[in-house]
Amino acid sequence: MIGFVTNVLLANMLSKQEAGAYIVALSIVSLGAVVGSLGLPKTVVGLVAENMGVDRPERTRQAIRTVLVLGLFGTLGISLTYLLVGDLVGGYLFPKFYGDSALLVGVTGGMAGWIAISVVQEITAETFRGFHDIRMATLLGGLATGGKSGGLIMRVLLLGILGLLWVRSGHTDLATVVLVSIGSGSASVVLSIWLLRGRVSSLGSSEGAQEEEPVGAREVLDDAIPFLAIALTALVLLSADVFILARLGSPGDVALYGFVSKLVTFVAMPLLIVNLVLPPIVAEMYAQGRTGRLERTLRTFSTLAGIPSLLVLLVFMLLGGPILGLVYSKPIYHSDTAVLVLLILSAAKLTAVWSGSCGLVLQFTGHQRSMLRVSVLTSPLFFVVAILATQRYGAVGVACAVAVTTALQNVIMVLLAKRKTGMWTHVMFSLTPFRKVLSRW
Repeated sequence: MIGFVTNVLLANMLSKQEAGAYIVALSIVSLGAVVGSLGLPKTVVGLVAENMGVDRPERTRQAIRTVLVLGLFGTLGISLTYLLVGDLVGGYLFPKFYGDSALLVGVTGGMAGWIAISVVQEITAETFRGFHDIRMATLLGGLATGGKSGGLIMRVLLLGILGLLWVRSGHTDLATVVLVSIGSGSASVVLSIWLLRGRVSSLGSSEGAQEEEPVGAREVLDDAIPFLAIALTALVLLSADVFILARLGSPGDVALYGFVSKLVTFVAMPLLIVNLVLPPIVAEMYAQGRTGRLERTLRTFSTLAGIPSLLVLLVFMLLGGPILGLVYSKPIYHSDTAVLVLLILSAAKLTAVWSGSCGLVLQFTGHQRSMLRVSVLTSPLFFVVAILATQRYGAVGVACAVAVTTALQNVIMVLLAKRKTGMWTHVMFSLTPFRKVLSRW
């Protein structure tokens, strides 16, 4: 909700040109954060949790040190790379944002710093998740897990400063937003490193610590690279719509599409919440062979998430225009095109919600590569459809391409989860399971 309010402020404070540039910049920073983190966030969760679970505090410390050192190389590598090629990205890949103001080129240095901050945020926050400290991981999280807005601390700081700027002048520019994001992220990183240092220092010692096998960089990278491939593939598909629209459409199209799509989060939110709860349940029950009960659990959760998502879509269908007009003051964000984009993307997201946690099931039952193959195989279809549709229909065209690809991916993953695990994950249309639950009460 804080991230949504922040985006509303930005949409109303930035000009159309700068709003589109901000959407592109945010996607570039998110992509850079995933590349720079080298898949280490997921790896450090597993290493810390595994070694703490078998009482190996010294090996846990070694794992964290190794991950942080590798993360430092990843941070420096991606930041320096963008510093060198940022002008090319901003000036040639997205020429419509160049012009006289050279918006993206003008913030190349700031974006390089923003990427660096985001990488460190991500790795340190996920280290806390390895200690089962979900609260701190949520407070300190970075772009890759924060929905392109950072952790809660960064979001609060960013919203507070933008709120002051809005009260003072009612408008801002892209360079200011980038600087404020860097400052908010830096405060979060300083706090994160300080707290993590205390957590690592408090680890005790176990007998035979001297004989424990050290955690080497190769071991960490062997585990991290597959996670990097999965995360990169997923994020490229999630950000490709913005990049294609920025290349082929107008800055106004990018701004409209980017900020209108923020409302779609309300359709997906129930499933996002469910997927925060399900991973340990899926891993544990599947390992125990309790697939029948796990399937009922998955489909019950899917149904519970699907009902409010459907209601949100119905509200958007009936009141999409007035809602956009209430949220965004500028006419571009509540035009007929904006309403159509909202409905298309919301319908696609409802398909994903009604498919249930099929992707999560594949990941936590040892079938990550199968999920990766689905993404890789459907990517060419998306790019072909998106490019052709965007050239002719602009924001509506790219929204249709996203909808088709999202629906296809989720149908395939539901069928694949059934084939690999024997479990369906989609919503139920029978009230019998709910009646059983109510009868127990």
